[in-house]
Amino acid sequence: MRRAPFFCLLACLPLAAQQAPIPTATELPSNPFFIKEAWPIGGAGNWDYLTMDTQARRLYIAHGRSVQVVDVNAGLVVAEIPGFYEAHQIALDDTGTLGFVSDGLAAAVHVFNRETLEPEAFILIHCSPRSIAYEPQSKLVFAVCGAVAPPPQQPPRPSRSGARPAPPPPDGISHVVAIDAEKKAVVADFMLAGDFRYAQADGDGGVFVTVGPADHSYLFYHGTGQHAWSQIQHNVVSPRIARLDAEAIAEEIHRRVSAHPESPAVGPVHFDWSESQPPQSLVRYLPLTGACSNPQGLAVDGHHRRLFVACDNYRLAVLDSNSGNVVASLTTGPGDDAPAYDADRELIFVANGGGYGSLTIVQQDANTDSYAVIQNLPTMERARTLAVDSSSGEVYLVTDLHGVDLTKMGGIGTLRFDPVPGSFQVLVIGH
Repeated sequence: MRRAPFFCLLACLPLAAQQAPIPTATELPSNPFFIKEAWPIGGAGNWDYLTMDTQARRLYIAHGRSVQVVDVNAGLVVAEIPGFYEAHQIALDDTGTLGFVSDGLAAAVHVFNRETLEPEAFILIHCSPRSIAYEPQSKLVFAVCGAVAPPPQQPPRPSRSGARPAPPPPDGISHVVAIDAEKKAVVADFMLAGDFRYAQADGDGGVFVTVGPADHSYLFYHGTGQHAWSQIQHNVVSPRIARLDAEAIAEEIHRRVSAHPESPAVGPVHFDWSESQPPQSLVRYLPLTGACSNPQGLAVDGHHRRLFVACDNYRLAVLDSNSGNVVASLTTGPGDDAPAYDADRELIFVANGGGYGSLTIVQQDANTDSYAVIQNLPTMERARTLAVDSSSGEVYLVTDLHGVDLTKMGGIGTLRFDPVPGSFQVLVIGH
């Protein structure tokens, strides 16, 4: 077999606390964070979000066509859950029994048993979910399918009976699918304008979702000519944060189902708010100012009613989750994707996978509601998602190494960097 050499260059960078002025009522940690260990765990394919189970001491990693299960005490992969087309995120229930995995290419949510790690259910949802969140008060799982522009298609044709043809799929519309965690079944499907992205529950009945900007086109039917459906208006949806009241949503689903007891159950309840504002009792929007033009992931401090939103302009926006007011705006780094919050230590971590890769560490002082960047830790390229172990205070990131195949001849600009087989690893950050 012909073997291609790979060459990788790793730069060791000093780890030091940031020397920028620190606001009052904020103290630097007694010693800075650093990369304690790197666990090579291998595996193939792209990866996405990480989820930490502090009770079982397990780190779940959505990695291509499988979910890797890492024992954080041993630093080893102890199991692999297969059967996915494209695993994105893992949500855990509050009973320690079930895990839910969003599978984008399969348009489904997988359910597995957290004790045996065996599959329990496969739930089709007819859209491609990425983010997923479990809400403990309502026992609902929310799977988020972001807005995707429809592919080019032929104009819809009327049926032979002369019935109105179905409209082409609208762009700028997201689906949020509610799943009953106990019944393992879809109970509602919400159509909402905007690009819904990352969801996080606050533990008190609310689910917050970052909503990116989207261009939504309204359609009307005229039934003449070659195109029966015509575009009449562009509506640019501004970036914002959506708060879903899970308990109120569960009650509304129950009310609608109970209103027709004579009708057999034929499927989930559909809410179409693609061209109208949803009731504020169910979905409430928090506006985002210029401090966050394109929100990505977020973390929630439910106790102090604070949201930590990673923005693609190298910023972390701290918001009041009741009013949406910006409390603070801090500089992070390129490619900031996923933040995480350690409530016990009042620390916010932001993974910046762009450029050389870094981890921004922010100290919260809840008494004075002040925030300060206390350290920017160099990590590795593409280390853009993370999970926090609240029991130990350690932070986990994942990435891989890339190299160049020098056996393939070519001119300037033809060299291609490819993942080095077996180089996928977990970075352990701590004191």
